[in-house]
This record gives sequence, structure tokens and C-alpha cells, in this order.
Amino acid sequence: MRMRRGSIVLSSLLLSMSLIAAGCGSNNSTNNEAANNKASNNKTNTSNNAGTANTATNTAADEKKALDPYEVVMVYPDPNQSDLGTVQAAMNDYLKKTYPDMNMTVKLSPIDWSAYSDKLNLMMSSGEKFDLLWTANWMNFETQVNKGALLPLDDLLNEYGPDIKSVEGDLLEGARRKGSIYGVHVHQELGNPQGVALSKELVDKYHIDLSPLKSGEFKDLGPILKQIKDAEPGVTPAVGPSFPLGAYFGSGSMENITGPIGLDQRDTNPDDQYKVVDAYETPRYMELAQLTHEWYKAGYINKDATTPGIDIWKKFQAKTAFAAIGTDLEIVKDMKIGEPSLMANKSTQLGMDIIQVPLNIDRLHTSKLSATLQAISQTSKDPARAMMLLNLFYKDKNLLTLFNYGVEGKHYVLNNGQIDVPAGKTKDNVGFFHDNQWQLGNQMLNYTRVGEDPNKYLNYEQFNEQVKSQSSPLIGFVFDSEPVKNEMIAVSKVQSTFDPGFQSGQLDPEKELPKMIDKLKSAGLDKIIAEAQKQVDAWRAANGK
Repeated sequence: MRMRRGSIVLSSLLLSMSLIAAGCGSNNSTNNEAANNKASNNKTNTSNNAGTANTATNTAADEKKALDPYEVVMVYPDPNQSDLGTVQAAMNDYLKKTYPDMNMTVKLSPIDWSAYSDKLNLMMSSGEKFDLLWTANWMNFETQVNKGALLPLDDLLNEYGPDIKSVEGDLLEGARRKGSIYGVHVHQELGNPQGVALSKELVDKYHIDLSPLKSGEFKDLGPILKQIKDAEPGVTPAVGPSFPLGAYFGSGSMENITGPIGLDQRDTNPDDQYKVVDAYETPRYMELAQLTHEWYKAGYINKDATTPGIDIWKKFQAKTAFAAIGTDLEIVKDMKIGEPSLMANKSTQLGMDIIQVPLNIDRLHTSKLSATLQAISQTSKDPARAMMLLNLFYKDKNLLTLFNYGVEGKHYVLNNGQIDVPAGKTKDNVGFFHDNQWQLGNQMLNYTRVGEDPNKYLNYEQFNEQVKSQSSPLIGFVFDSEPVKNEMIAVSKVQSTFDPGFQSGQLDPEKELPKMIDKLKSAGLDKIIAEAQKQVDAWRAANGK
């Protein structure tokens, strides 16, 4: 994920979730009246004559009636849904009945994932009218802000986003750029646990003791992999496109700033807390690179680990895999390092039981707060109405359910309080089925699907408290890559040449890592480090760090 410049002060990121949850039941009629009066641009001209109260009341009613109809166009990535029109009509019927004073309709304009970035850029450059759009720091958010394609939202949030502010609180600051908020964070999990997923069948068959993993160290998985290698010749002990050098190293050992640079979280020298370094030159990287290479030579790792598009879970279904390493795990209640639990969703998907063991739990990062956002296009003809609609998705479960799951009875039924497809239907032929819940609104309002933990979102809230209790030392810092953009491109090319080999264990780090570091320096890595250090120092000075 790329970060850009901005001094974000998250004054209360470690407050209890009661702050985030407070105020969800706001006075709708008061908020709607205020919003409608503003949006109509008709100011009440009151007199000081007798009967002012009645006159003001009548005028306010007239203003509501005068609010012109408006269609809010929502743009977001999603595969084609054959029943999209039915869902859109149902949403509009609901809006008309439930929020008549807002006098708005919605137009759903999904774009296939493969074309989303390019088509959205074209819409922006051509000046096409649309209102709400999904964006992210990994989907051109920074570029969109810099090009003026998005509207600043501070005033709109203050006027028309009371429920957003009640739910998100200071988390909104994660999308502040150049002094203004340009995106609204989707209320969801604030991080992920990483670790290992294991075939329960094989764990049970060999009575494998998982307690050594309470150390949180991947090296303690080695003897377990050897046990499977020796006992099951047809099974690959560890599969995946990412091993200890993937997600585990990135979030467990480094506080990333951009590319391969960041703060070494394993450096215990207090004077180095904010020292920007090259990840490849840290002792931890060499340690994990050597471990991965040893596993590869021992035959623990699948030989096709660098093959694009590899589906590791098919290997589990074929009973040719034991462990998936470096994968994001599912969030469960009371999650702890080294504590095994059933991976419920994945087990349901695969039709076999998968155990997960977390070896790392994310800290709260600024990047996570802009990883999935809703923004308002600068081509919107009524940004106030767009914000009114967006605000509803943070308080109105019925409206959010229509967008996420479609029409009850037609696209889904409730089975013991969980979403299921109607009898005789599958997700492929029901007409409206997607997993876009993470793209919009307050995810904690959502139903769970059959097969998921019914307490999934309660677990998310608990997990969020855990993540927020260990926030990043750089929370609020956003790196501006513009001064070193050419060097970053050159460095990225070097990384793409070496990273797959190191992450899969195929390259010997003793021989190849020094070569890579030399090439990175030739590409301008030291200039990037110096620029990042300068920005970090300035951010610390401005924020009293």
C-alpha cells in the first residue's frame, strides 16, 4: 500500500469502542430536516411580526417540498448481477417510503473488477457526472486526491454525516490529505492476524502438538513440517505463494513506510525507534530468508510457489497439502498468538476442517484506515445528497442489507438469523450474490452468512480493541512519494526480480541478498530512505512525537 504526505493527528485512537458506537440512534427527523433545508439552498426569511412561529413552521415545510428530486449514482467494483435492476428498484422504493424528505433515488453502477481502475479514471477525466465511488489507498486514492477528482468532505460530514462520525470517530482521520478528509472509512476490522492454516485431519491423525507455536515464531513450525514430510510422502508440508517472508515479516517485524523501507520493530535501541531503514538489511529478514531457504531444500515447500494464480486451497481439497503459510486468518473470539481455532469460513468453503494458528496480530496502521473508502466525485451535482445517502449506510441495516444481499425471499432467506440462498437456488443462479460488504457503510450492521460464525462482527469489534491497543508508532503519518517517484519505480523493478525467489525459498540469501541490496542502492534506495527520514522527522516535530 502506498502512503502520501499529511500530518494526521489521531487524538483518541485508543479510546474504547463505546465512543465509536455512541450516537448510532440519532434523531433522524432533526438530521433530515437540517440536511434538506441546506441541500435545497432555500433560506428561510423570517419576520419579527406576530405569528412568527407559525410562519417559520410553514416555511420549513415548504422548503422540504421544494427539495428537487436527485439521483445519487454509486460507482463500485463488482461482477455483473443479472438482478441488479430489481435490487435498485427495491432500494429506491425503500428510500421513498422511509426517507421521503430526502427526495432521492439511487443508481447502482458497478464496474467489473478487471476494468474498474481504467474506467473510473476515464469517467473522472471526461467529467462524467457521478456521486459516490469506492476507492482505496491501493486503488489510486492518492492520485485521485492529487488530481482534484475527489471532494473534501469535512463540511459535508459535519452537516450531513452525523451517524458516520458517531461510528467512525477519529478513524476518519486516516483519509485526511493536505488538511482535508477525502474518503469515508468503511467500518470493519482494523487489521488481520497472520499465521498458519493446517489440515485438521492430519493434525488429528498424528496427534500433532501445536503448543510450540505459542512462541509466535515460524521456526517452531519446522519440526511439525518434518513430521508430515516423513509420514506422508504424497503431501506437501507447506504450500503457498507467501511464506515467512510474506505477510508475517511485513507486519510482524517492520513498520512499513513505502516499498522495502520502514522502521525495524525488532531493533531494541530506543534511539532507533524512528530510524528509517531498508528491510532487506535487517537481521530479521536474513533470519527468515535463511529459514525459508532451508525449508525449500528440505522439500517442505511446494515447487510451484511462484506460479502466478496458484490456488493453494485446491491442494488441500486434493489432500496433497498440510499447511498454508503466510495467509490471513479468520478473526475469532479472544484471539491469541499460538492459540488454535477452527477456520470456520474456510472449512465451509472447502468441505473439510481447517485449523488456524495465529503467529502475528497486526498493529493499527494508518494504511488500514484508507484501505477501503467511499468518496464523493468532484463531478457530483449535489454532494450534500450524496453524503446524506452515505450516512444512511452507517445506521440503516435494512438499506445496507438491500445493497449487500438483495431482496429477501428472492435473493436470500434468513435461516436462524443468517443469510442463505433460497431453496432450489445457488449463488451462481440466484441473480444477485456478491461479497461487497467490506466496500460500504458500517459492516457491523451486516448479517452473517450460513456457515459463518454468527458472532463474526462481535468478534471484529473485540479484535479492533486489541489492534488499537498496539497502534503503530507512525499512526497518522502518510508518506509523500512524489519527490522520489522515479527511484521508487526503479526500486520496485529490482524487488520484482528477487522477491519471488526469496519468498519461496528458491534463492540462497547468503549469495543473492547482497546482490539485491547492491542493485537497490544503484536504483536509488538510499535517496528514498533519506526522503522518508526527512518526512518522518518533520511529522514528529509537528506532532510532538
